Amino acid sequence: MIFTGPSKRAAAHLASPTRTSPAEPFTPELEKELVREVLAMGLPSMAGFLLITIYDLVDIFWLARLGEAPVAAVTALSAYLWVLSFPNMIVGSGSVAFISRRYGAGNGPGTEISIKNTFLLKMLVGVVAGIVGLLTTRAALQLMGAAPDVVELGVRYGYAQWFALGAALVSFSVYTAMRGIGRPMLGMWISFAGTLINLILDPLLIFGIGPFPEFGIAGASIASACGFFTVSIWGIFALASPGSNVRVHWWRRPFYDLAEMKAMLRIGAPSGLSSLSVAVSGMVVVKLVAIYGTGPVALFGMAQKVLRFGRMLLGGLSLGSSALIGQYLGGGRLERAWLTAVVSTRLGTGTLLVFSLIVAAGAPWIVAFFFPDSEIAASGVLYLRLMAIGLPFAGITGAGESAFSGAGLNRPAMFVQLVMAWGLTVPAMLILGPGLGGGAPGTVSGLAVGEILGALVAWAVVRRGAWLAHQL
Repeated sequence: MIFTGPSKRAAAHLASPTRTSPAEPFTPELEKELVREVLAMGLPSMAGFLLITIYDLVDIFWLARLGEAPVAAVTALSAYLWVLSFPNMIVGSGSVAFISRRYGAGNGPGTEISIKNTFLLKMLVGVVAGIVGLLTTRAALQLMGAAPDVVELGVRYGYAQWFALGAALVSFSVYTAMRGIGRPMLGMWISFAGTLINLILDPLLIFGIGPFPEFGIAGASIASACGFFTVSIWGIFALASPGSNVRVHWWRRPFYDLAEMKAMLRIGAPSGLSSLSVAVSGMVVVKLVAIYGTGPVALFGMAQKVLRFGRMLLGGLSLGSSALIGQYLGGGRLERAWLTAVVSTRLGTGTLLVFSLIVAAGAPWIVAFFFPDSEIAASGVLYLRLMAIGLPFAGITGAGESAFSGAGLNRPAMFVQLVMAWGLTVPAMLILGPGLGGGAPGTVSGLAVGEILGALVAWAVVRRGAWLAHQL
């Protein structure tokens, strides 16, 4: 992956007699062309994700004005939300392969039905997960070791999140569909609209400014729910418009394809299990940090939100790359699929390296922005810098996930995530924290260790190239 040329195993897949298109030579011109294509597809997605992250940061900024407990509550509730949202990854991962590969093969009707299948499945799993969340939030937060006041705030924050979960999951598929049919810029503008709604409503509903009621922490949740509904509704109408590259007739038969829906779930199941594993390990991580009190949890949550800014840069790039890889594999252009993964790795790793250096240098000002005049600010600076060390290596892991996602081959990605979460990260946190007496800083540094070692595993798996020959 570090070099342009494929490994011996990958080269064997590229030379397979079953391939459906002539081989294309690796040239500097082709590589430059793919850099432009990856950026053209990835930059709008990155911009859309950055807008979401900006909202998250503003959300934490306003909630921090209410104290440390609301920030800790959102951190804990978000970890549990990811656990119950793991079916989103099952459907989402399967949908990337179907939508992009159908579109890449020139199959308009097939692409339309794949989009319909995706939206229906997302709404169903979101509603079911939301009901479960409403019934179990209090017990889950108590299990994570949250203080009583944090539990109460988390329950209050969770009501709107669980109610809007179906719309939230559909909103993610709006971006997937737009990328899959070659309309990433429209997806970016839809994302901008949803985020703008969030940004405007957040302080109004938290503090009760003007004619708006004062909801406190629940106001932040209501604001984000309004953003999710905005994105979902606009996305549905945009896909149904005559100007869409693939026009989706939502009320015209066939409404869905049961066989394809089953295939989506089958293909996406490894990603769903991987997401569940990561989410559960995230709860464990919060519990390990919670050993040291509400303050460290609040600082840890703040650091996660800040670094998520970089992860969203990577996420947008990777999702754009996965759509391109799916289109190239659907059209039988294997060399382009391989080089897209290579380019994605380089761009992602380089971007996150620059971002991490900026965060490390500006950590004192970043922490002071969220927690001014706080006695715990110095600890926040240390946490932020420790967690930033491992972030550039996420570029390698993310590029690997985009290759497997675009191909519809998700078991290797599941293997990497399981090893990374449970074989590397959690043990490293336990050893460097409670094990060696490193306290909260030692526990947090285990995240960076897991990220670095996990990237090496991901690099080895992707270089084997099995994803190049995978058929849906």
